[in-house]
Amino acid sequence: MKRNPLTVVWQICRRELKSYFQSALAYFILSLTFSLAFLWGYAYIKHESTSSLAMQRIFYMLSGTTMITGVLISMRLIAEEKMQGTIELLFTSPLTESQLVLGKFSSALLFLCIQALVTLPIPLLVVLYGGSNLGHLVSGFIGVLLIGAATAAMGTFYSSLTKTQLLAALMTAANLVFFLLLGFFSPFIDQPLKSVLREMSFYVHFMDFEKGVVSVKHVLFYISIILFYLYAASLSLSSRRWR
Repeated sequence: MKRNPLTVVWQICRRELKSYFQSALAYFILSLTFSLAFLWGYAYIKHESTSSLAMQRIFYMLSGTTMITGVLISMRLIAEEKMQGTIELLFTSPLTESQLVLGKFSSALLFLCIQALVTLPIPLLVVLYGGSNLGHLVSGFIGVLLIGAATAAMGTFYSSLTKTQLLAALMTAANLVFFLLLGFFSPFIDQPLKSVLREMSFYVHFMDFEKGVVSVKHVLFYISIILFYLYAASLSLSSRRWR
């Protein structure tokens, strides 16, 4: 009997998410993220002139920690299967490359959601006691999850290229830094190349989210990045299956 594709994806996702919490890495990441969010959040709340600016600074910090988490979580998704030799077993099962990639990526996305919940109390305090609005909080977390998901999708692709987790992490980090630096260097470049580089920058598209603004344009940018790298990961696994 043929299984529902969504059921297969969920089973892979659940197995992968369970494996996160069987190691110390997940607890270390969540503890460190909460500690940084608490310390930096306290500093921003204390020193910024307005609650809106404090909220903006908090989400700027959370975007950084979320991208780092995306790199650390995604580096093992497929590379670990290759290192342990279990990837060959997966290839002989009635499992498509797309299902494997989606299941692995979904587990990373759920972990990022858990991390967002862990850090939720810090910006929530700004809403409750600082006078900031709830919409700013929602917008910020949408942006944080999108930029984290894009990073995780990128990491899934590079994890599909190698069996060395550290190498996958380094390639993902290098690609991520490249996307971030595009926005940094764009002011020093003339048009029309300046606009092109800004449109490709990860942080430029995040700036409105941290200010409390949700733009369809920015959402579509991150979704397109996610789809591109997940599709590339599927192609990478397909080529391995037929080699």
